[in-house]
Amino acid sequence: KGKLKDEELTDVLEKSRIVLRNENDELVFARFGRVYMLPGGKIEEGETPVDTVKRELMEETTINILLDDTEPFAVTYNYLRDYELEDGTLVNRLVKTYYFTGFTSDDTIEYFNLTQNEKEDNLRGFFIELEDGIELLQDYNKENPKATYLALETLKVLEEYKNLNLED
Repeated sequence: KGKLKDEELTDVLEKSRIVLRNENDELVFARFGRVYMLPGGKIEEGETPVDTVKRELMEETTINILLDDTEPFAVTYNYLRDYELEDGTLVNRLVKTYYFTGFTSDDTIEYFNLTQNEKEDNLRGFFIELEDGIELLQDYNKENPKATYLALETLKVLEEYKNLNLED
């Protein structure tokens, strides 16, 4: 089968996520089912990647954010062959994700306004130190393809994040 080529794609999904830190330099992680990730979500029609990050956090949490930049510091491309959608359909999917950095002065995270799926999978957010977050991600569920690609992607993004020089 080899690597997925652009002409084989049957589905493209664009997302936006944020590396969000607090005053203690802890990051916000989200846990969805048994998958850990950075907060964010799917870009809706007519939205910019920045709009998405703001909307996702406003819609679902009580967190206020201050973006460091309106340009992403990283963009990832994941080519997923035979990716199974919720209805069982198999697609060749490209997931393009824009990553931003930001700051929050909040020290608690409360989720509300969740979808049924998010409620069932017990979506929750928490603050964690960068190195502890990396350790958590390295212990991902290797049986779950979504957990695998998200963990590996997030680890790469956090490595890039560590090289940024962010001053509050």
